[in-house]
Amino acid sequence: MRLINPGAGELSDRLTILQLKILFGEEAEKDVAHFRTESTALLSQIRSRTLNGAWFAAVLELAAVNAVIWHAEDDLRAYRVQPDGKPLWEDKEARTIVGLAFRIQALNDQRGALIEQINRDSGEGGAKEKLT
Repeated sequence: MRLINPGAGELSDRLTILQLKILFGEEAEKDVAHFRTESTALLSQIRSRTLNGAWFAAVLELAAVNAVIWHAEDDLRAYRVQPDGKPLWEDKEARTIVGLAFRIQALNDQRGALIEQINRDSGEGGAKEKLT
């Protein structure tokens, strides 16, 4: 996320991630007050912009992509520790792990494209965050 003059795409991305943290944090009965405070501050920045339907549709898709990334990361983390101590590359589940890793990369690429689209559609186009 651009720290100086973030666009609507970056703000929307952070807001969707904060909502996931609030949702899962509350389910785990953790203190999420700091996430709510940040969300309120970012929402005030969004409210100061001219809203239109073109970028809002992309925000909804971005929220869904971030939720899928959230779960894919959890799926991948489950493979970090092997109970038998065998290296992952010798395990028959290695193909699943590689598939999850590539899935997360593709989702993050989709996430980046949506952030750029939201910035363009909201009239706040700018340079790409990722240089690949």
